[in-house]
Amino acid sequence: MTRSPNRMLGAIVGGFFVLIGLLGFTVTGGVGFFATEGGMLADVFQVNVFHNVIHILIGAALVLAALANRAAARAVNSGLGFALLVLGFAGLLLIGSEFNVLALNAADNVLHFAAAVVLLLVGIGADSRATGVSV
Repeated sequence: MTRSPNRMLGAIVGGFFVLIGLLGFTVTGGVGFFATEGGMLADVFQVNVFHNVIHILIGAALVLAALANRAAARAVNSGLGFALLVLGFAGLLLIGSEFNVLALNAADNVLHFAAAVVLLLVGIGADSRATGVSV
């Protein structure tokens, strides 16, 4: 696993997302599952229960793919990177609306954009021998 940037990144970022998801439950007591405003994690990130569950699922997918093999890690990093990029743009429109079921705030959007860029860059640019495609 240490020779594959995708596997290493998937394990690290996945572990981070699981940890953030679990820590989020410490600030969401009394917050509705789909509440548009949630508890503040580290006084910066706004989360609700649904947001925590999504973080754990994303993290688990990244870690499991990293443990599986290089091709799986590359596919999941790229796929979730794209999904987080879409979420970042959607978050720009959702903040302050009744459709903000993830209780997103500006800091969440920055984190989602940053994770998307890193996952996409490594997913697309590293481990090209996993699929036989040179980049």
